Amino acid sequence: MRNNLLLLLISTTLFITSCKNNNSIKESEEKESENEAPLGWLQQEFEMTKDPALGYVPYERLAIAKAYTNNLIAARTTNTNALAWSERGPNNVGGRTRAIFVDKRDATGNTIFAGGVGGGIWKCTNFKSTNFTWTPVANHLANLAICALVQDPTTPNTMYAGTGEGWYNIDAIRGIGIYKSIDGGVTWNPLAATQTGSDFDFVQDLVVTNTGIIFAATRSRFCNAGGVFRSSDGGTTWVRALGTVAGNCTDVRDMVAADLEIAANGDLFITTGLQGDAESTKGKLYKSATTNAANIGTLATWVDITPTLISGGVTNWRRIELAVAPSDANILYALCQKSATSTNAIGAIQKSIDGGTTWTNMTLPSWCDQGSTSTDFTRGQCWYDLVASVDPNNSNTLFVGGVDMLKTVDGGTIWSQISQWSSGCGASINNVHADIHNIIHYPTSSNQMISANDGGIYYSADGGTTWTAKNTNYNVTQFYSAAMHPTNTNYFLAGAQDNGTQKFQSAGVNSTTRATGGDGGFCHIDQTDGQIQITSFTNNQYTYSRNGGANFSSVSGGTGTTGYFINPTEYDDAQDVLYTSASMNTYGLVTGLSGTGTPIYQVVNLSDLSGKRVTAFKVDPNVATGGTVWMVGSNSGSPVFVKISDANTTSPVLINSFVPAGFTAGCNVVSLDVENGNSNHLLATVSNYGAVSVLESIDGANTWVSVEGNLPDMPIRWGIFAPNNALLTGSTTGGGIIVATETGVWCTSASNGTGTTWVPQNTGLASVSCYMLKYRPIDRTVAVATHGRGLYTSIIPSTTTSVNTVLNTKGFITYVSANPNTLFVKAGNITGIKNMQINIVDMQGRLVFSNKYAYNNLSIPINNLSPGGYVIKVYGDKKEQYTQQFVK
Repeated sequence: MRNNLLLLLISTTLFITSCKNNNSIKESEEKESENEAPLGWLQQEFEMTKDPALGYVPYERLAIAKAYTNNLIAARTTNTNALAWSERGPNNVGGRTRAIFVDKRDATGNTIFAGGVGGGIWKCTNFKSTNFTWTPVANHLANLAICALVQDPTTPNTMYAGTGEGWYNIDAIRGIGIYKSIDGGVTWNPLAATQTGSDFDFVQDLVVTNTGIIFAATRSRFCNAGGVFRSSDGGTTWVRALGTVAGNCTDVRDMVAADLEIAANGDLFITTGLQGDAESTKGKLYKSATTNAANIGTLATWVDITPTLISGGVTNWRRIELAVAPSDANILYALCQKSATSTNAIGAIQKSIDGGTTWTNMTLPSWCDQGSTSTDFTRGQCWYDLVASVDPNNSNTLFVGGVDMLKTVDGGTIWSQISQWSSGCGASINNVHADIHNIIHYPTSSNQMISANDGGIYYSADGGTTWTAKNTNYNVTQFYSAAMHPTNTNYFLAGAQDNGTQKFQSAGVNSTTRATGGDGGFCHIDQTDGQIQITSFTNNQYTYSRNGGANFSSVSGGTGTTGYFINPTEYDDAQDVLYTSASMNTYGLVTGLSGTGTPIYQVVNLSDLSGKRVTAFKVDPNVATGGTVWMVGSNSGSPVFVKISDANTTSPVLINSFVPAGFTAGCNVVSLDVENGNSNHLLATVSNYGAVSVLESIDGANTWVSVEGNLPDMPIRWGIFAPNNALLTGSTTGGGIIVATETGVWCTSASNGTGTTWVPQNTGLASVSCYMLKYRPIDRTVAVATHGRGLYTSIIPSTTTSVNTVLNTKGFITYVSANPNTLFVKAGNITGIKNMQINIVDMQGRLVFSNKYAYNNLSIPINNLSPGGYVIKVYGDKKEQYTQQFVK
């Protein structure tokens, strides 16, 4: 029964859910396409990860996979750690944040807890300082999609974190229940009762009463689960507090919960309803009829106080966001989304001065957006970003957030706009990132406020008049892709969700600049000289640079109507062309990237794809002239592998076409690799649950064997062959495979069919979803783009150096950077270290430099070293250590 219900829900969601409007970027930087079709990242991710046999995504397997990963790491007794990861940032770009609170134990208000929707729990203890520092906590939780955080008001060492982003946005991550900390956020453990079943798939909100009773507003992947749940024993057991279970989706009630609020007098409020037209998703507002600790919020105590409907074709509300005045328990503000037959716009802001008994319609604020005014400050995405907060000392001062933030000081008659992300509205107003997901006041302050949004965290000390970004080292950026410069060791591009394509240019953890805007998709850097660079945003829309990334221009003929939302592409370094996925039986081709003319996007017919869209490409690295490309179409049925020459023209020549055995029917092949020196040796990875996920061919794709081995059942997002002299997982022989997975990076020294042994390589890396791997031969650097923790790099050890990568002591050395004349060592901040020993060895393992220095920043002349690769090893006088490879 549940499977059928789920299929119905999925079908409904895909057709009635408007995907997140992608135009929420700063227009002066790059205008993103207006893709409101439901076939965005929501459907793409669904197709990429669903179990083909079940027809849905069994997210519960991710918790099993992460537990298995962590157990392998904990049980490691031999040196199988080949890769030690170093964070690269960005340290100036936050990511989507919904959950945040001010720690009640710190009277100064400097201690803040926050949750990234894909980046886990973070803590800052000097938030108001100009030199504030964020630190991640609980890096290896089974789920890092933190979307609700709350602190017990009477026992502040007790905290709860809800997982799963259930607002129907295109890149939402499903959760696995609630975590609890009893030591002030140092350690977090899952509440077992929320880990099973599907009632806690998405935890939208959490509150704790002053008697310790916990309420959770949840949403399920099923239509007949979820709702509001209540626990009176610290989360050990839960009972349904609101929601009518029925046998079909039409008759269920209040099973999609949104917002929870507690008034100053103990009154409890809950809103239900989000996307859809079924009764379970219609917007309702309820109040508990009692504040008695034994009965508050129990199933029989709720009173429907839903604000009255207004005229204009609104037949019911959808999402309702509630704000309660801390200084007056009778004053409530309700922000109401229009019904499903309308436009997803804000339908009304209503006010009650009698605790919800009666409501008065308020004036909708006038909002400037891209040069025009509107009364819909959410730009048609109420379901995604709709929040409100009341000044704790003045019940007439209300702040609301959608795309931007607005404020009223007279109870809703006159409004002022206090932030503005898009251009075209005259003077800039507080450049706070778009898509506001939370606004909170400090408990007793009218002036001190925090805004959480798609760009991270912002702070105001003057009641919203000015805002300061608080994102330094708050690295929860969700990257889809990465590209590496062939010779500039610190230059990378990486495409990010709602934060454009970021440009890295500095060593260590450093700030980035935005190369182009929008939702950053696949990106590329020409590996022959690095001057040609390509970025993308949704579907087949591309920009290019011919001057090493100094500036970018649009490719002519690009379109936002074909290809995938985050579209697979491949760059041909020899031919200077880009291959892209397009529609069925075609591929996209961007030519003219070199030279002086304007590059052009065009579509090439390829009937050999047999009715499929391309999901992965690979240019054969063994054809020096380029133009020979592998493509795989795998959006339905069995994958089809096609190899063509002259792919850089509109008349490609078929070399081979295979529908090989070994692949799970209905799977999505998301990456291909071809071994340097052997065109017949191929690697394919699959991102579906319940499917064979890593396969290898030694005969040019005619036959494939599974090398999945001991990998758990989880999406494998990317795979590459390691160089032949790579020293991986404790092996003494060269070679192997590296894969990016839903639980980090894994390696194997050698494939052995179904007996292949894989080892997790997450030292220095959180247990985070990893989307793409890139390798640079000149310095043996491998980069991984994570979807929630930014960009990381590591050095692949070589059999010829006899120098293994070690686990670097945290904080000892920040980074090492080299130019032809100088090696710069940036010291860390560990107190008590007086001296450090520095050794440099060449690629044959020979010691070429050794000296002892005081523990400070250091510049070492390396003029006398021959050009090539080296390894620096730094030792502190308290057994600290740091190893990094560099190229002179």
